[in-house]
Amino acid sequence: MIAAAAGAATAVMVASRLPPDKFIWTGLVLAPFFVLVEAFIDALSSLFDGNAAVTRMMLASAIVAGFYGAWFLLHAP
Repeated sequence: MIAAAAGAATAVMVASRLPPDKFIWTGLVLAPFFVLVEAFIDALSSLFDGNAAVTRMMLASAIVAGFYGAWFLLHAP
């Protein structure tokens, strides 16, 4: 939930600055979130019974879904 909210908040900030035709640059904004997930993967894996692969997949999915969901809502035609 927190990962999706962080992704959505980032999308709102980026969408307010980038025009809709500059979509390719949005993926670069998410890189710091993925670095944080990797840096704290051991601590966060306790959320998913110590399985680091599931933790990585769930958090990355939540970040991406939150980000692109908010992006497309703000730039809907």
